[in-house]
Amino acid sequence: MIAPAAAALILIQGYPLARLLVLSTQNFGPRSLFTGQADFVGADNFTALFGDPDFRAVLLRTLVFTVVCVALLMVLGFLLSHLLTGVSPWARVVTTVSLVLVWAMPMVAATLVWQWMYQPQYGVANWLLTKLRVFGDLTAYDWFSHPDQALGLVILLTVWKGLPFVALTLFAARGQIPEPLYEAARLDGAGTLQTFRHITVPILRPVLGILTLLEVIWSVNSFTPIWVLTQGGPDGRTTTLGVYAYVTAFSRNDYGSGASVAVVTVLILAVLSIAYVRRLADQGDEQGGPA
Repeated sequence: MIAPAAAALILIQGYPLARLLVLSTQNFGPRSLFTGQADFVGADNFTALFGDPDFRAVLLRTLVFTVVCVALLMVLGFLLSHLLTGVSPWARVVTTVSLVLVWAMPMVAATLVWQWMYQPQYGVANWLLTKLRVFGDLTAYDWFSHPDQALGLVILLTVWKGLPFVALTLFAARGQIPEPLYEAARLDGAGTLQTFRHITVPILRPVLGILTLLEVIWSVNSFTPIWVLTQGGPDGRTTTLGVYAYVTAFSRNDYGSGASVAVVTVLILAVLSIAYVRRLADQGDEQGGPA
């Protein structure tokens, strides 16, 4: 009964992955686009990739970017979902609608808005901060010419855009926890932190796990906000794996090396996904086993 679905997955996902793997073992350049022929180089693309100091810097930067984004998303999303459970109905509706609008906005449109906000000459962020005199005169200040600040803005944009999904998912999951559990805990003298530790987190652990995994995948593969805001600059200091693969393949016209970057990215994410699925299966066996 699952054969049609399995066949569709193999066709839609399996073939592109197999083609990507084959491409990563070839010296596929501009000439190959016209001739369709490419020399087989085996693991040379991967050897050159791991020997490239730029790639190691990109890998470390991607790790930092992912950890910061996921940590902020999970913490802020959990706090926002907790806030939604305690506010009045009208405030909950307004907040939910605002979150959905942010979530529904196309990433390119959202990135262009942020690009305009921090534009050196007429950006509203520079104007507002200058009026507040918090950081001094920021007239004509170029945020994107400073690597750390540019990367910080990309992180803020990524968190702002992904926060609605995390917050609304956790809010929906929080609503499935029976309220009598919290009432019983309060009768036993448990405080907010104790109920959070012994009731909320254990019950929401599967949801938190899958959200964390999804956000890791999306953060590692993040391309649009980085490319539109900074194009990986200045001096490649905001380049992550997704941007590095694109630049290698399409800017340098080295499609084989670009494919090798993509293969390494897929393998990293596959290892994380398999580890999570195995852990989830082990938890299910422990819960379903004999007492």
